Parts: sequence; C-alpha cells; structure tokens
Amino acid sequence: MSLYGNNIQISGVTCGMVMRGINNGKYLAVFEREFASLEDIEAIPWDKPDIQGACILPAGYGFTVADIRYSAATRSYTVELQVAQQYLGDVAGYQAQVSELEGQVAQKEADLEAKAQELESKESTIQEQADTIQSQQETIQALEASGTAKQVEDKLETAYQEGVESNG
Repeated sequence: MSLYGNNIQISGVTCGMVMRGINNGKYLAVFEREFASLEDIEAIPWDKPDIQGACILPAGYGFTVADIRYSAATRSYTVELQVAQQYLGDVAGYQAQVSELEGQVAQKEADLEAKAQELESKESTIQEQADTIQSQQETIQALEASGTAKQVEDKLETAYQEGVESNG
C-alpha cells in the first residue's frame, strides 16, 4: 500500500512525491521501496531526466544526486537533488540564424571599412586643395607686397586685349 499518490514517473521509475529542499536549487524526491529499488534510482539519468506527471522539478534541467537516504519507518528512499544545469533544447535553428547575422555583420564591417577608406581619400584631396589655396594666397600676398602684382595684372590685361582684338 502506498503512502503517496505515485503520480510521478522519473525516467520510468515511480516516485511518490517531490519536495523543495532547504536551499535554493535543492529538491527531495521520495521513492517507495515497493515501487523502486536503489538500483532503479541510481540508474536514472539525473543529468537529463524524463519527468512525467505533476512534479515540481523544473522541466529541462539536469540534477546531481547529493545523497540517497533510506527510511525503514516509511520504507522509502529520499534522494537529495541539486540543480546542475538547464537544457535549452534544440538550438540548430538559432545557430543558422546566428551564422546569417554574423555574415551580415561582417559585410557591414567591410562596407564601413570601404567607406572609411573613401572618406580618408577625400579628406586627403581636400587637404591638398586647401594647401594649394594657402600657397596661392601666400604667393599673391608676396606679389602684392613687392609691387609686382600690379605689373603682372597689367601684362595679363594687355595680353587679353590683344587676344580679343586679333580675333576680331
């Protein structure tokens, strides 16, 4: 005769009840001797157990067995479990998505690098033009300061007039 409801199956082994332990992540699973032997309990793959029925053990988690105690008074084994790890299930679909996104990131980084090189080239061209303008301004200032700027301007005006008159 059972002292518990026995509505829980853990990897095919009938379990009487599961209770929370004193510490976080600890559970106590009680197996009656008439429904489960010590060998059956030790054979349960606790790293990824298959849990059937109304049980407070979190689904998708793995456990480690901290202790197994036998009580002659209740003719039951109490298994002290500690949460070991959580299983996230099949992530193959996400891996493909991650790979695709990583490819997009690599492409964007390559595009950014190309844009950065193009920008650097344009900045270099602008700096060269600014240097040329600065040099021309300095030359004009030097010519104006020496008085030869007016002479050059007069010669250019005369050459222009001759060119216009010769073309009719």
